[in-house]
Amino acid sequence: MDERDTYIETLDRSFSRIGRKMRQRMAQETLTMDQYSLLKLLSDLGSMTVSDVADQLGLSLASASAMIDRLANQKFIDRFRQDSDRRVVLVQLSSLGCIQIAELQKQRREFLDHLFSRMTESDLKTLVTLIEKIEESSEPDE
Repeated sequence: MDERDTYIETLDRSFSRIGRKMRQRMAQETLTMDQYSLLKLLSDLGSMTVSDVADQLGLSLASASAMIDRLANQKFIDRFRQDSDRRVVLVQLSSLGCIQIAELQKQRREFLDHLFSRMTESDLKTLVTLIEKIEESSEPDE
């Protein structure tokens, strides 16, 4: 194994450990990471159709619908019909969902603050630049 492979293996282990820690924190809550992602999406973008949710989260329509059903049963999401076309169902955060996502975002921010507490502003700037490069590499080539 060459040095590049060793670095990639180290990064893989590190990303896995960080992801596990984040999931463990979320497991203490009532939501999965996917459910958190959906609430965060609705918090950021407002009301959406079920198909838009599926597209944004990279889920099948059935998976998105099932997740929306669970969150609606927990009273975190409200469903309603579009006035201009009653066939279109929109979903949005409920007032309870707004409270829940605000609390989870606060906890997530505290976790990330702790995670990066030993890094200088310069380190963080470099890390952001590198992660943006990773994100660009993850996009399909056009």
